[in-house]
Amino acid sequence: MPRDAQDCCADPVLDRIARQTGRIMEVDRACVLVRDKDELRSPVQQASYGLRGSGHRFSVDQGMVAQVLATGEPLSVGDYRQLFWPLPHRATDTVQAGGSVPIGWGGRVRGVLSVATTDPTRAFGDRELGMLVDLSELTALTLQCMEQREQLESTLQDGVELLAAAVDLRDHGTARHSEHVVRLAAMVGEAFGLDGRSLRELTFAARLHDVGKIGVPDLVLRKAGPLNGEEWRVMQRHPMAGAEMLRRVPGLEGVAAIVRHHHEHFDGSGYPFGLRGEEIPIASRIISTCDAYDAMTSDRPYRAAMSHDVAVAELRSCSGRQFDPDAVDAVIEMVPLWAESEQELTLH
Repeated sequence: MPRDAQDCCADPVLDRIARQTGRIMEVDRACVLVRDKDELRSPVQQASYGLRGSGHRFSVDQGMVAQVLATGEPLSVGDYRQLFWPLPHRATDTVQAGGSVPIGWGGRVRGVLSVATTDPTRAFGDRELGMLVDLSELTALTLQCMEQREQLESTLQDGVELLAAAVDLRDHGTARHSEHVVRLAAMVGEAFGLDGRSLRELTFAARLHDVGKIGVPDLVLRKAGPLNGEEWRVMQRHPMAGAEMLRRVPGLEGVAAIVRHHHEHFDGSGYPFGLRGEEIPIASRIISTCDAYDAMTSDRPYRAAMSHDVAVAELRSCSGRQFDPDAVDAVIEMVPLWAESEQELTLH
């Protein structure tokens, strides 16, 4: 049974590649198909240019794509109907000349870049095929960089979880608290318009904001009551200690900065540097507010959990002093959705 690419590709990079290829080659049809790194037979991601309304489904067992996948060699046609096995699709009904070339790296064909024109006077010869080969090499480089970045991010995620597990071993309450803060901070970060790298760094920092507590003595960390002056000074070292740990991990430098400042106060009365206002990273301000809300609404050895209303009143009373007013508003707005998602997680 013929395999089909997905109706449309959600990856904006592939969409840009298809569009730019069509414009550079001055053709009215262009398509890029990329197979998953674990898929040996057929491409599974697809983006097209100039094919709106044509159904967006393409068999990869027929047409130019099939021949290029089978041979690994570029292919050009002066008349699409001359193909031994043309694609029986309305998108190709008016196609005249065209070309298709492999996209490959690491010794494997990882996809196909194809173009076609409906202009009966347009030729597609060696010059056009050479241009398409050049574009496929640039595409391969782009996609290879994306894959390497994904692998790095996966490695960083593994590192974050290892560090978080070390914190969890010291204090199970800290583990649950950090998980809550991660999910609430992610919602608040999205409300602030953070995305991509900024949102990833926020969630990593939220998961690891207490990693510096690994170095806090048990007598202080697990004390069932308020800390005295010296104990409080010991506890205040944990943002710097955590940041120093993270700073040494390649790729987590930005996360380290967020962790370093998550106990700064909006009015400059926090620690370790007494930063104020927008001097404090936005992610640190978000985590500070989410951290406080979850801490107030959770049981502690020395006090019972506050109600939602009491915690919200406390956040509002400290808005502009301890907390960023915008972060306070966003947390209060997101808490109902967060609470609902937490309940669903508990049920499952």
